Amino acid sequence: MIPKLQGIRFRKEEQERMEDQEIELDALNKVDKQLEMLENNSAWKSKPLRIIQKITIFITRLKHNSTTYRFKLLKKNIFLLIRDKASSFQFYLYNFMLFQKPSRWIQIKYEAHANNPLWWRFWCFIKSDETVLLPADKFLFLWDLLMMLVTIVNIFYVPLQLSFNLNEDNMGSVFTLFSTLPSCIFLIDLILTFFKGYYDRGILQRNKAKIFWHYIKGDFALDLAIVLPFILSWMGYSAANYLMLIRMTRVRRTMIVIEEISNFKEKSAIIYQLFCLIYSLLLISHFCACLFHYFALYEVDQGYTHTWLHQQNIFDEDLYTKYFNSLYWITITSMTVGYGDIVPVTTPEKILVTVITFLVTGVFGYALGMIQSIFYKMAEQTNLNNSRLRLVSNHIKQRGLNTQLQFRVRKYIEYYLQFKQDEELDLDELMGQLNPKLKQEVQIAMYYRYLKHSKLVGTNFADDIIKKLCFCIHEKTFAPEEVIIKKDELPNQLYIVLAGQVKSLILEKSIKRYQQGNLLCEREFFYQDVMQYNIVASSFVQVAYLNLSEFQSIIQNHRSSFEQYRYAIDNTVFGQNTNLIICEACQSHHQFKNCPLIFFKKNNGKVLAAYHTNDYQNRQTFARKKTKYKQQRTGILNGAYDHIIKMRTQLGVQVDQAFLNKIGYPGYEQQHESDEEDDKFQSPQARRQSFSQYNEHLPSISHQSLPQDDKQNDFHIDKVQEYEFYYPHNNITKVSKIVNKQQLLRRIMDKILNKKNLFAGLVFRQVVQKII
Repeated sequence: MIPKLQGIRFRKEEQERMEDQEIELDALNKVDKQLEMLENNSAWKSKPLRIIQKITIFITRLKHNSTTYRFKLLKKNIFLLIRDKASSFQFYLYNFMLFQKPSRWIQIKYEAHANNPLWWRFWCFIKSDETVLLPADKFLFLWDLLMMLVTIVNIFYVPLQLSFNLNEDNMGSVFTLFSTLPSCIFLIDLILTFFKGYYDRGILQRNKAKIFWHYIKGDFALDLAIVLPFILSWMGYSAANYLMLIRMTRVRRTMIVIEEISNFKEKSAIIYQLFCLIYSLLLISHFCACLFHYFALYEVDQGYTHTWLHQQNIFDEDLYTKYFNSLYWITITSMTVGYGDIVPVTTPEKILVTVITFLVTGVFGYALGMIQSIFYKMAEQTNLNNSRLRLVSNHIKQRGLNTQLQFRVRKYIEYYLQFKQDEELDLDELMGQLNPKLKQEVQIAMYYRYLKHSKLVGTNFADDIIKKLCFCIHEKTFAPEEVIIKKDELPNQLYIVLAGQVKSLILEKSIKRYQQGNLLCEREFFYQDVMQYNIVASSFVQVAYLNLSEFQSIIQNHRSSFEQYRYAIDNTVFGQNTNLIICEACQSHHQFKNCPLIFFKKNNGKVLAAYHTNDYQNRQTFARKKTKYKQQRTGILNGAYDHIIKMRTQLGVQVDQAFLNKIGYPGYEQQHESDEEDDKFQSPQARRQSFSQYNEHLPSISHQSLPQDDKQNDFHIDKVQEYEFYYPHNNITKVSKIVNKQQLLRRIMDKILNKKNLFAGLVFRQVVQKII
């Protein structure tokens, strides 16, 4: 029986080997045919780049179907649109899990974040918008009042210090109060300015980067020069004290800020302006008095022995006497009274007095009269706007609005009035004054270049049609934060940005910004598709727009253009021309709502394949009632059989197969036939177990009576079959097949390498896929 089974197994293996050889020969023949077709194919010779392009597109689509590849395409703006707070873009970028590579600065920041989490949290808090101080905050209002008070005191103190040589030795703690403390406050104000929000074109800016560069490009150099004397004085530079005179420029700026925040009424504003005027007169008088005294001391240092101080016999007097004499002289001179009791003595003093007289007389006379009237005349429109602002401010103040909202409304209306003032003439009214021919030439010159550069309009219509479209374009103005086009609406107008900035928003996140010359909702207007996002004006925006009805009426009058328009729509709708569709997030050729990087898109084919896949279950075997009955019956028969064997000499009975059949004891063949149907669905292990259980009850003498071939067959186990059943991935047959396939692939590769055709690699991939 064993040689018979071995022969069957040998024939089976021989048949499998012949089948493998046939597959190998068939694959080699296919490779030869494919290589011959490539060498003689006219398509590869005429359009090789077109074929390569199609192959590249196919490979790219295959890559995009992989979730791992799509994940590596993610960028920071896509993370912001997904708004997943449990993920960190920096983590994936630093660990090189994305196609985008981190810069050295990003790695340093990430390592610092990981090594110093507390410090990094503090730094992130400082950088966040939560630390931005709004212009109308009460804290800033009180701080500006303190700054104005400190500036006024410091401005009066600095000329006194330089003129009368005041220092810490002769002033004591007063020196710290009037010199050191104001310098420290100016230094703190310089740091706080980096956290102050500001209004740009009527919109509050809270971005830290914009605040930083706005301050750097603006008043940072002047504020640094104000603080610089304090820093240099600590280093021992006494000449740096003269730089403190720059602080005089800070007064005017502080007064303007306080006026904006206070939002005075009309009478209060007049009183405040009167206070500023008186302060300016006192400051000029104080400065000129200190200069007159300082010049006399400078003359003494240069060798003069008789100055106006010597003439008045106050050279050795105290500070108060000399200061009030100097202030008395400048007041009489500025008011053009001229009593003549204090006069310049030396020639340099006379020159100085001449210059001061000209300046002071101009400031107190002409400057307060004619220049002020001319200024208000030139600023007549500004005064009108200010009166409107006061009217609006008083109205909203009476309504009980909070200070922050009042300040926002005031700033917005202020910029709006200024914007309207610059826009003196309406363009449509101006164009209406031209003759028709000149008007058309101007419109073509203004709008033709925008439509021609459009991917949809410029590529699908002739120049004559585009010029006719220019005649139907109008203009419109949008205010900041005004919605130009809403989401899920059909756009009936095609917009062109002429001035200002526009942004597109999804879930309050900006996905794209449009500058001058960009077209808005171009694809949605052309194909009449709903908007997928909101388009909002970032500032005051001036746009040109083309109505859909006028657009369709023009192209319908030209049959060829209308057919081209409908052909482009059909190609895009049915997916044959997707190059004109660009996603605003990942810049790929699909609509934003179908972007796989932002929105979840299930693979229907994969889901269906998983649904139709059979999941085989390995069930545990257990003894059924029928089996238990057979086992019990077999046990009883075996007991009886053993008793008969022991008593066979006494009974005089010959125990053979005929005797066993006679008493109802089944033999091996009958038992095998009866159990064959029950065991045909069992695993080899279960069959072997049942077979061993049966043999345990079969006496050894019965085997002597059976044929020798049957005895060998009873105890024979097909080890190859058992190994294949329990180790399907390591069995000899599978391993030999894998080795044969590898040898076949190596032969195919050698055959392809001998060919000089550059496109043979494509055939190799196809053959490998067929073999696998």
